[in-house]
Amino acid sequence: MDDKLIASFYEKAEKIDFNVTGLLLGGLNVLTLGSDSKLIGRIFELLSTEVLMGICLENNWTLEETESQTVYPDFTIIKENGEKIAVDIKTTYRKYKASGEVCKYNFTLGSYASFLRNNVKNIAYPYDQYVKHYVIGFVYDRNPNSKAGQMININEDVIEPPFTNVEYFIQEKYKIGGDKPGSGNTENIGTIHSNDINDFKNGKGLFSSLGNKVFEEYWRGFPKYRASIKDYTSLKEYLDKKNKDE
Repeated sequence: MDDKLIASFYEKAEKIDFNVTGLLLGGLNVLTLGSDSKLIGRIFELLSTEVLMGICLENNWTLEETESQTVYPDFTIIKENGEKIAVDIKTTYRKYKASGEVCKYNFTLGSYASFLRNNVKNIAYPYDQYVKHYVIGFVYDRNPNSKAGQMININEDVIEPPFTNVEYFIQEKYKIGGDKPGSGNTENIGTIHSNDINDFKNGKGLFSSLGNKVFEEYWRGFPKYRASIKDYTSLKEYLDKKNKDE
C-alpha cells in the first residue's frame, strides 16, 4: 500500500480494542453506556485519536482536533513542511433484512454548500490549504440489551456491551464518494451504498477513477436542496453536460 497514512492507520489500529464495554469508575464499578449513536460515535473518535497521535509522533507531524462539531474536519494533521491533511470520523450501525442479510449502508461526507464553495466557511483552515482529505469509518451492531446508566460491579455481573462486531476503514474521501446527497433534505455529500466494508476500504466510489478534482467540481456545482434550476443531479448528467460544453 503506497499511502503512508492509510498503511500506518491499519498497522496501529490492529493493536486497539474497539469493543468498549462501559465507563470504569472508582473501584470496580462500571457505568453502562447504552447504544446511543452519538455517544458511540464519540467513543470511536477518542480511540481514533490514539491511533492518529501515534502516527503523528512517529513522523514528527502535528495533530489538531477541531473543537466544534459543526466545523470541518474532525482532525487536521500538519506535516513538517506545512502541508495539511483533513481527517473525518464517520460511524453507522448495521440494519438487517428479515432474511438476516445486512442492508446496504452509507455515510455523509460533510456539506457541499459550505467550504467547497466558500474557502473559509465552517472549516478549521482554508480549504485550499488541505492537500488531502481522509475518512475513517466505523460500522457496528447495536446491542439492544445494553441499557445506559446502570452501575455494575465488574466482578459480579455480566456487562452488556453497547455495540459489537466492529469493522473499520480509512480511505481518501473522493474514493468513497457517491453522486447523491447523503440524506434527502440536507446538503451533505453522500458516499456509495454497500453492505461490504471492503468496498470502502478499497475505494470503490464513483469518482475513484476520475480523481479528486472531478469530485470537488461535481459537488461544488451540485444544486442546493431548494434550487429551482438544476443543471445536473447525477454523475452521468454532469459528464454529459461537461462533454457538451467542451
